[in-house]
Amino acid sequence: NKEDLSEEIQHDVGSVATAPSKNTFFGAELDWGRCARFTLIGTVFVAPVLHYWYGFLLRKLPGTGISTIV
Repeated sequence: NKEDLSEEIQHDVGSVATAPSKNTFFGAELDWGRCARFTLIGTVFVAPVLHYWYGFLLRKLPGTGISTIV
């Protein structure tokens, strides 16, 4: 239902917006060490791997047409 989705989005945005002041995120206490580890792994490992992977795909499969995408 469109209204339920809207309410859920508003709730989630509100939870995120107030998280720093309450040290919680969606009702759970934030684990700052875990956040730091995920940020580090994402920045140092995941982002570069995906950057080069998509660069490789763009070289091997040039174009943006449906046949290329599929």
